[in-house]
Amino acid sequence: MDKILVVDDMEQNVELISRYLINAGYNVSTANNGATAIKKAKMLKPDLIILDIMMPQMSGYDVCKYIKGEEETKYISILIVTALDSKDTRTRAFEVGADDFITKSFDKTMLLSKVKSLLRIKHLSDQLKHQYAELQETNNVLDYQMKMARQVQQSLIEESNFQVNEVRFNSRYMPALDIGGDIYDIIKLDENSVGVFIGDVSGHGISAALLTSMIKIMFRNLVTTYPNPKDLLYQMNLEFSNIFANRITDVYASVFFARIDTKNKEICYANAGHALPMFVKSSTHVASEMQANGIPIGLMDKSTYDDHIQTFERGDVILFYTDGLSDSLNKESNELFLDKLKELLLDVKSQPSEEIIEMLINQFYNMDESAKYENDDVSIILCKI
Repeated sequence: MDKILVVDDMEQNVELISRYLINAGYNVSTANNGATAIKKAKMLKPDLIILDIMMPQMSGYDVCKYIKGEEETKYISILIVTALDSKDTRTRAFEVGADDFITKSFDKTMLLSKVKSLLRIKHLSDQLKHQYAELQETNNVLDYQMKMARQVQQSLIEESNFQVNEVRFNSRYMPALDIGGDIYDIIKLDENSVGVFIGDVSGHGISAALLTSMIKIMFRNLVTTYPNPKDLLYQMNLEFSNIFANRITDVYASVFFARIDTKNKEICYANAGHALPMFVKSSTHVASEMQANGIPIGLMDKSTYDDHIQTFERGDVILFYTDGLSDSLNKESNELFLDKLKELLLDVKSQPSEEIIEMLINQFYNMDESAKYENDDVSIILCKI
């Protein structure tokens, strides 16, 4: 039952308005001065206050302004009632926060119509506030889950800086504002061999974090049994497809795996739809992509992949990266990105690995603050012989 507070210093007016309201089914309280009205407004939290303007000591204007100015009472609807029917009176009433206005020449039908209209607006307002509170609570939960997902994802990606024989491995990971889908791993397979795995899953947010976690675990579980790149990608695709078969569509991952023999200076690699690494041949001063085709894992059952062999020598550089590196500045022109990338790598190939990575970041990532972090994660793995 809606609660209404009637405020008027004239007892007969209070009795008349109260009788109309009670007969219409409302819960009515009364006050005969401004101070009492304010106390009851705070205590009872009525849905509507019917307020007379002309009262001694504290006018209805002052009461209305006070109630609308207090946090705990500002959403209470107020209907001003007065014998004064002038433009100035109406203007002042609305200036102090009144929701509607009625003169004392009203009849029962007019009063109840105004009351019903204001209460309907009040109920809609309450409903919106309730929905907003629920939405805010949901957003808080999602925000917490996003933070947890981000921590999980970032914990799976450790930046590397180590050397096996004459090959140095360095990596850098720069997460986007939204949770992206980058994942990489650099693992020593035996005394001389190192596995370099890099990928990017579909989507963003919590689902991407879950996928990257699953792929990291899958890679670690399979790589010791299937060290050959084509066999590893075949098994990963098989397991990935089995998990999501007939359940979720558009879930896939582009991945690239290279087994680097640091003793015999040979790279065996296979690709499943990922951005092609850049190989810089120092002796010929040529930079070219390590060509390899393959379908991203999760798109087709039993997809097969091919092994490719590349030899290397002292001074050569291999750059693995995710497409966030090109998306920051050259999303619409991949050819322009590749030309700039080749030019930069050829210019700096003799520099220390850490400096090469910094130059890459400065050239393709830090140049545009508005694009920085916004498009996608950026992952870089540099192998320098």
